[in-house]
Amino acid sequence: MDDDNAIVIVGVGCKFPGADDLDEFWRVLSEGENHVIEIPRERWNNDAFYHKDPSEPGKTYVTRAGFIKRYDEWDNKLFNVNEMEAAWVDPQQRYVLDCVHMAMEDGGITRKDLSGSNTGVYIGVMNDDYKGSSNNDLNDMNNYSLTGTSPSIISARVSYMYNLLGPSMSIDTACSSALVAIHTASQALKSGTCPVPLYIVQ
Repeated sequence: MDDDNAIVIVGVGCKFPGADDLDEFWRVLSEGENHVIEIPRERWNNDAFYHKDPSEPGKTYVTRAGFIKRYDEWDNKLFNVNEMEAAWVDPQQRYVLDCVHMAMEDGGITRKDLSGSNTGVYIGVMNDDYKGSSNNDLNDMNNYSLTGTSPSIISARVSYMYNLLGPSMSIDTACSSALVAIHTASQALKSGTCPVPLYIVQ
């Protein structure tokens, strides 16, 4: 590869169905494990939503899915998020913060190394199911409801958490969001817009 086009991936953090980190994900791939399973009742009662006819209004014909383990567990104190705010933080935001933390550990990078730097954050994000299910009762909403459930805040939360002063972008181009985020981050790196881009695939 031409040096002008070479990009180094320094650290990786990830969560997938059946894998909580990169080593576990490699095991899933190398052993050909399938973690698409019947939807467990503890996640939701699919009997209430399932219908064999795909065109049935208000129903789904999906019976299987891939699930990330311990979706309801999060060390909010690690990220200086109080209990009231944590209750409103979309799991997508939690996963991004967790994966950024893992990637920095994997790459041997500390918060101090990046704090105040021109590091950019580029995140491919799509859908906001948590927002739809969380905002049903207006009496429960508070000042964290918007920041906790808005996809646009996902990148900003990372920038704020680590005091990153470069571009902060949540990119939604539907199914291509992750690829567009990687492309945008790569272009920013090559152009010198920011020396270290963090890009997150969701």
